[in-house]
Amino acid sequence: MVRRSTLSNAAVNLFMAVFFLSFASCGHKSETTDGYLKLVKTARAVEISADRQEQFPGVIEELDQVNLAFRVAGPIKKIYVKEGDFVEKDQLVAEMDTRDYEIQKNAIETQVKQLRSEYDRIAELRKRGSVSENDYEKMKAGKEMAEVKLKNAYDQLKDTKLYAPFSGYISDVMFDEGELVNHGTPIASLINISSFKVDINVPAELYIKRDRITEINCTQEDIPNRIFPLVASGFNKKANNNGLYKLYLYYNPEGDTQLAPGMNVSVHVTYKAQDTTVTSIPGSAVFERNSKSYVWLVNDSLVHARQIITSGVLNNGNINIKSGLNPGDEVVKGGLNLLKENEKVRIVAPESKTNIGNLL
Repeated sequence: MVRRSTLSNAAVNLFMAVFFLSFASCGHKSETTDGYLKLVKTARAVEISADRQEQFPGVIEELDQVNLAFRVAGPIKKIYVKEGDFVEKDQLVAEMDTRDYEIQKNAIETQVKQLRSEYDRIAELRKRGSVSENDYEKMKAGKEMAEVKLKNAYDQLKDTKLYAPFSGYISDVMFDEGELVNHGTPIASLINISSFKVDINVPAELYIKRDRITEINCTQEDIPNRIFPLVASGFNKKANNNGLYKLYLYYNPEGDTQLAPGMNVSVHVTYKAQDTTVTSIPGSAVFERNSKSYVWLVNDSLVHARQIITSGVLNNGNINIKSGLNPGDEVVKGGLNLLKENEKVRIVAPESKTNIGNLL
């Protein structure tokens, strides 16, 4: 009985020894095998131009608007357009009753025909010396005055037709057919929307920096996910009563019909804040500790906390770094609170356009 007990205790001791050796071996493997390292995504600190952006309210306006009017007076015979119609340049918009102007033209034509015949006779007599030079000059002047009146009669007859000076849309029609109008009285209103205007008022601070402007665009709250590029045509060199300078902007729709005159827009003006560059990193790479800003700097697969001083946020959400990092430094950009000083990590390769999700 004593031998059997001693043998059993020896077997148990051997089993326990093997178990603890195996456990120790497994524990050592979990600390050194790459499969157990934390995976991190990183970004490089980059050097970019220091830009700023300011926002101003604006209103879309048509490029041109003109009131179409006859150059002569009379009753309207026909109006060929209605509000909302698109008209091409030189398209007939309206015409006037031509009766009175045709009568006037015919009467002057008869007078000119008679004076030309009389002038030819006087000119022949002048060659023979039968007519004085004074009588000849009077006859010539009378004929030329009548010819001028005839040209004016033709012009007035031509002016009884009203044509569009440019392509655009009829925004208003003020009269009906048959109504009597005076010369210069607007008949219809025509707008040109081949381009749009957007005028904004900017402070003197931005006017002084006008040579640093790099981009101007606008957005409309009812048209999400669209940015409309604007082109600056110049500044008004004199400030208004509020000390603001008007900046004249244009937008070329190129067939895009989403924007229309009268819409409110937000105009974004981007400019270089200074003539130097700044170091930038994603905002997701910065964490706070004891009211100070830090990043996890990656060096030889080890992470180290590096204190930084920031100097503002860029338009794309990146953060300017005033000090603490240099261009090219690699920092962790996610899961920052899960890391420890000098912890070894494995960097996740960035996704490629042909290997989405790094599945290959």
